Amino acid sequence: MKLSVIILNYNSSGYTLDCIASIRKQTQLADYEIVVVDNGSHPGDFDRLYSLTQQPFVKVVRSRVNLGFAGGHLLGLQAIDPSSAYYFFLNNDCQLLDDVCSRLYGFMEENRSVGVCTGQAVNRTDEHEPSFNHFPTLSGKLLGRGVMQWFKPADYLSRRRTFEKPTEVPVITGSALFVRAAAFWQVGGFDPAFFLYCEEEDLCWRMRERSWKAMLIPDVRFRHLGGGSTRRNLQIEKEYYISLFYYFRKNENVFKQLLLQLFYTVKVGRKAVKSNHFAQLAWFILRGAPGRESLRYRQGLAVLSNQLIEHHQPTRSLLPL
Repeated sequence: MKLSVIILNYNSSGYTLDCIASIRKQTQLADYEIVVVDNGSHPGDFDRLYSLTQQPFVKVVRSRVNLGFAGGHLLGLQAIDPSSAYYFFLNNDCQLLDDVCSRLYGFMEENRSVGVCTGQAVNRTDEHEPSFNHFPTLSGKLLGRGVMQWFKPADYLSRRRTFEKPTEVPVITGSALFVRAAAFWQVGGFDPAFFLYCEEEDLCWRMRERSWKAMLIPDVRFRHLGGGSTRRNLQIEKEYYISLFYYFRKNENVFKQLLLQLFYTVKVGRKAVKSNHFAQLAWFILRGAPGRESLRYRQGLAVLSNQLIEHHQPTRSLLPL
């Protein structure tokens, strides 16, 4: 198997069906499969995915709880053909505008030092939107990206810039991650301790430590509609800080962790007089953004669907989710 495309669905089956339709329309690559992971959606939303089971190259797997970005994709990897050379982790609110799969596959085959790549994202009005990000650092958070571009231009490429040729970038955004399977497993894959944010930063950081490159291929295009599964609210903002602080605990020293916590406590706390929303968020940050308050632990089991969808049993041994 050349390629496994893995798509998460969470109460957004319309996006998922449109995403898969675009893959079928655009992809000329032979020998690929699609795995859809339903991440604990409502039964009605899950039932709308039933038509996918009539397509021989599509597998549908259901989790009765929301496993998050990392956990959901790890579950999907248990259903793929174990011989897959590449994984394409694609957001369900993305639509391919050309033969993205074939072209990224060809690029990776010709560039064996690249561990992960992506194409150029555009929004609903075909305007460019960032397809890469920068690693979270204390200096970057304190000084901002604009200042850091002066001090470390290689690590802080302008995300608004239009690129004409393949370019090495720090972090590929999670909307469309085309990953070499060998590199993915060499660095340990996704860390399921991340629930909603910073998964790709963590993965790309570990790849960089193993000398794998991350590349943007600007002439390969996909549309990112945005908002397929996540709506901004206080709890979602808390999830960001839970993941950010966990990333720093993994990759930075205690001094930097404490400075980051102090910085965000002050930054958000200054807005507390305007809104109880910011007061609650500042108090949460001051307490260290405890992971026990994550949405991960505030959900019940999804009701079983009326439709029976069979899926392949795990073919690869993974860490428990």
